[in-house]
Amino acid sequence: MSVQKWLAAAGLTLSLVGLTACSSGETDAASSSASQDDAASSSQPAPAPDAMPEPDLSGVPDPVATVNGEDVPKDDFAAYYEGQFASASSQAQMSGEELDAEQLQADTLDSVVDSVLLRQAAEEAGHEPSDEDVDGLLEELATGNGLGSVEEFLSVLEEQGMDEETARTEARNQLAIQAFVEEEAQVEDPTEEEMRSYYDDLVAQQEQASGGGDDAGATAAPGQPELPPYDEVKEQIAEQLRSEQQAAATDELVGQLRDDAEITSHL
Repeated sequence: MSVQKWLAAAGLTLSLVGLTACSSGETDAASSSASQDDAASSSQPAPAPDAMPEPDLSGVPDPVATVNGEDVPKDDFAAYYEGQFASASSQAQMSGEELDAEQLQADTLDSVVDSVLLRQAAEEAGHEPSDEDVDGLLEELATGNGLGSVEEFLSVLEEQGMDEETARTEARNQLAIQAFVEEEAQVEDPTEEEMRSYYDDLVAQQEQASGGGDDAGATAAPGQPELPPYDEVKEQIAEQLRSEQQAAATDELVGQLRDDAEITSHL
């Protein structure tokens, strides 16, 4: 599991999951409206889209869990669960499968507990990000989500129910977790052989998708981008392999923290 997922579970980034889901819903609604207008001019009316279900948190206790004597508030769980629910509901509608809300709540709780464990460990290790570091992360998040300034980003979070003080606290927690994970779950740079093997696997997959061939670019499936030469994507491959190594190391780290922790679920 990636470091980004642990950071997301801290809460701040997940506030934008709800925002993204809302924005996506508005876009889908606009597209649906346009489709209905087109259908109105034809002989066959378009069926009305199913309404997106709302998450039911009525049975979730407060606190939702206790981790090493620290209660995990229902609000912290809800901030993550609502984003996960929106994504899972959309996927369920597209696939036609029924959403297992009970399993989703259990998975969500696991992620939230893991985040709490990482934060506790980061605090114990003495990681204390500066105000400048926090400002830098907020600016990065604002830019990454297409917002013009930190003030605009904080305003969006406020609309989602997170005030500035909480946002800065969560940002500080994320930075502390990141520093702790990078310190404890160190990885080595991939070798040339590993990167070349990864690239060759991509070439083979592309050839299989297109029906075979010798040249990677010429064998791209219709509508798919051509695979660039190895030298052009070498750095991206190296970063991908490092991320995969760190994901495995982070899983092991969290497993160790769980083994030593006292965790009580109240779900």
